[in-house]
Amino acid sequence: MEKVEEEFVYGIAYIMPSDTGKKTALGHALVALLQLKSPGLFWITATGIWPSSENMALFDGYRRSFGENRPIQTAPAHVFDGSDLTQLECLLDMALYFYWDSTLFEGPEGVAVKTSHDEYISVRAKDRDRLSRIERTLIELGLKAVDGS
Repeated sequence: MEKVEEEFVYGIAYIMPSDTGKKTALGHALVALLQLKSPGLFWITATGIWPSSENMALFDGYRRSFGENRPIQTAPAHVFDGSDLTQLECLLDMALYFYWDSTLFEGPEGVAVKTSHDEYISVRAKDRDRLSRIERTLIELGLKAVDGS
């Protein structure tokens, strides 16, 4: 994430909600905030940290539903555009439910959202005003800031 922090200079971090419904609302809100001008990337960077929280049959089955048959270890990234936002939201939701590390890149001009198995999310942006709008949404969802951020 160091390169991301260099390029997306403004950042905030919040404690991830533990409630599944709140995670669903968070995934929905984050995807709704995207302003896609070019394709984005959702990259799952770590799985298997808390195996008891995962459901690989669910995840693999969902990916097969849109034609991705390779395992997550072989194909951990998903390129998306404005027509794929429902699919993106579902993938992000599962990453949140399963305590996976992931990074959502809106595109080169946008924001980057990192989810962590350490139960926090961080949002990085190139524009302070854009980050402020996202932060307001996260606060409205009841998320609490990570100490020191």
